[in-house]
Order: sequence, then structure tokens, then C-alpha cells
Amino acid sequence: MLYVVEVAMNAANMGHELSNMRTWLDHMKFQIVGFRQSAGANACRVDFENEQEARAFAQAFAGQLLNRATT
Repeated sequence: MLYVVEVAMNAANMGHELSNMRTWLDHMKFQIVGFRQSAGANACRVDFENEQEARAFAQAFAGQLLNRATT
């Protein structure tokens, strides 16, 4: 099953926020399946195979765990 986390981002700080996410993921040794910017929104979606990792990421970055990805 795929667990998708959507995180709202400030367009002016997007590079910094993405860097923080990558650093956090590396520190936690979490592997993501995919990463994409949400169309028409200042948000990104990060795909995980592990629900606990997805929940931890969502909590760390004020994200929302979505239902299984259909996109």
C-alpha cells in the first residue's frame, strides 16, 4: 500500500523547506517512493510504503496523510 503525505509550502521558502525535508528524511533513514509538487498549489506530495514513516513525516512537517494514492 502507498501512503501519501501532502505538505503545504511557502513558495518564497520552497528551496529551504525541501532541503529541511531531505535532511530530516536522511537523518531518520526513511526511504520515500516518490515526490512531486501538487499541480496548481504550493504543496508537495511525498509517497511512502511504510505507514509509520508517513505519519512521522506528516507530523514533523505539518502535513496531512492522504488516502492511498490514485495518481
